[in-house]
Amino acid sequence: MSRVVMLLSNAFRPDPRVAREAAALVEAGHEVTVLCWDRQGELLPRETRDGYILERIQQVRTVYGAGARQLLHIPRFWQAAIRRARALHPDVIHCHDLDTLPAGWWLKPRTRAHLVYDAHEDYPAMMSLYLPGGLVRGLSWLERQLLGRVDATITASTVFGDKLRAHGVTPVTTIGNYPPLEPFDRVDIEEVAAARARLGLAPDAFVVAYIGGFSRNRQLLPLIEAARLLPDVHVLLWGDGHQRAAVEVALHGIPNARYLGWLAPADVPLYTHLADVIYYCLVPDYPGAVYNAPNTLGNAMAAGRPIIANDVGDLGHIVRETGCGLLLSEVTPDTITAAIRKLSDPTYRQQLGAAGRAAAERQYNWTSASSLLREVYAQLTKEIT
Repeated sequence: MSRVVMLLSNAFRPDPRVAREAAALVEAGHEVTVLCWDRQGELLPRETRDGYILERIQQVRTVYGAGARQLLHIPRFWQAAIRRARALHPDVIHCHDLDTLPAGWWLKPRTRAHLVYDAHEDYPAMMSLYLPGGLVRGLSWLERQLLGRVDATITASTVFGDKLRAHGVTPVTTIGNYPPLEPFDRVDIEEVAAARARLGLAPDAFVVAYIGGFSRNRQLLPLIEAARLLPDVHVLLWGDGHQRAAVEVALHGIPNARYLGWLAPADVPLYTHLADVIYYCLVPDYPGAVYNAPNTLGNAMAAGRPIIANDVGDLGHIVRETGCGLLLSEVTPDTITAAIRKLSDPTYRQQLGAAGRAAAERQYNWTSASSLLREVYAQLTKEIT
């Protein structure tokens, strides 16, 4: 057994990827503590979930999503995380994204721990939205330097993994954001019918759903405009983020489209089943979009629901490879409308959904993905002993 300390710069509400990884490592016999940053002190300072300990650092206060201003506060978070991590005497420090890696780099020689870098996304590309070019290039340089000190590198997308390999980083293990199938298998017809009734939907109502973050790289407004063109189709959106206000404004005057708030992770399987079609389209030229590794796609496949998506990074590759949905060459209200009309054919819809489910059972599931995580840790544990 090894002592694993995970570093995370969000408050863990929870973070689905981190939660799955922490639980998988506990199941493999490791002792796991997640140190995360609750920037507004809103949540419990300490919890135990699925065998791992969650500790929230709350003394460093700021507003989440404040862009460049975060750079002023991150060093204080690193200091607090370093202080607590040293007291835990870790064998492995597992850093989620670049904004925790400097703390891991500092801890490594002082604790003699192995260092794991888990890149959920292209962090410098994401920060290009907030920082001038010189600082973004500095972040890219920092990432390259720190990668030379890392013992294992994990990415969420194959595209980002390929980018790191092209820069000479080896080995790189891609562990996708794919869900466990069991929560989706436990959803029954009666639960779905009851959920539809609570939302005032007829049993045979045709539902297109978006479930996910409202980040600026999601093409949500064209979907809402498509709802205006399809008055017999119900468009339901669950989530939160930067676009929430714009989404709520766009929904005015469209009675068949609704925003239903944030959906707890435990409820995602039920409401994915409730939908007939799942929608997930990205802004192709948005910084880092090509490296996006969407949970939404894996959820749609697990539920056997077809997806309307566009050809960006892993999203496009997996939809094309598995035949689990329709890819839009251009995302407009008209192209979305045409795709929805095509999927109104229940036989065709079932065919695509079944293809997605078969691929989920074969490869795109957390059991398969977590086995790769266990392999990474088995090698590290071998080196520790």
